[in-house]
Amino acid sequence: MFARCILFTVLVIGIVACSGGYGGSATPLAGSARAAPTASSLDAILDSAPEVSGGREVFKRLPIHPNAGSPPILINFLANGPNQGGVPCINCVNGASTSDNVGMTGPSSYVLSNFVWQYALSFTDISYKGKCKLSWAIAAGQKTIDSFSASLNLTSAGGFVLYAVARPRPKYSGAATLAGKVTCGKTAQSLKAPLQFE
Repeated sequence: MFARCILFTVLVIGIVACSGGYGGSATPLAGSARAAPTASSLDAILDSAPEVSGGREVFKRLPIHPNAGSPPILINFLANGPNQGGVPCINCVNGASTSDNVGMTGPSSYVLSNFVWQYALSFTDISYKGKCKLSWAIAAGQKTIDSFSASLNLTSAGGFVLYAVARPRPKYSGAATLAGKVTCGKTAQSLKAPLQFE
C-alpha cells in the first residue's frame, strides 16, 4: 500500500526541521547551477496564484486559549507527495493513542514522472474567523513552473487546518523550489522546500 499514515506530531517535527520560513535572501539549491528564486519573487508568484477547485480540507478543533498578543494563525508545514484519495484525514491513524492525528500521502519531494502530485499546507487557527487564501508556487530560478491557490472560510477558531490540492505533473525536469503561503486577514506566513522533478 503506497499510502503511509503518519502521526501529525512526528510529521510536523520532521517537516519543520527540514523547512524554513523565508524573508531574507535565498540560497542556491544543492546540486543546482540555478539560484533559487528570491523571497520577493516567490511572494509575488504566491500572491497572484490562480484559484483552483477540488482540494480537500480537514479541520480539527483544539482547546486553544490564546494569550494576549498571540498571532491569529501560525503556519505548521508545507508537504507534497503522490496524489491519492481519502487523504488528508483526521483520526485515521491505526494505533494512535488519541484522536489528534492525521493521515497523509507519503511525503516525497522527488516528483515522479507520470504521477499526479498532491501539495498540502497546514496552519493552526488560534483566533481567526473569516476568509483565508492558501497558495503554492513552484519555481526554478526566475521560471514559474506552476502556481495555484485555494480559498477557505473559517467560521470558528481554535484548531488546525490541513488542506491538500492535486496537480498534474508539469512538463519540467530538474531542481525547483516549492513555496506555500497562508494569508488570513492581515496575517500572512510562508514556508519553502526543495523539489526535484524526475
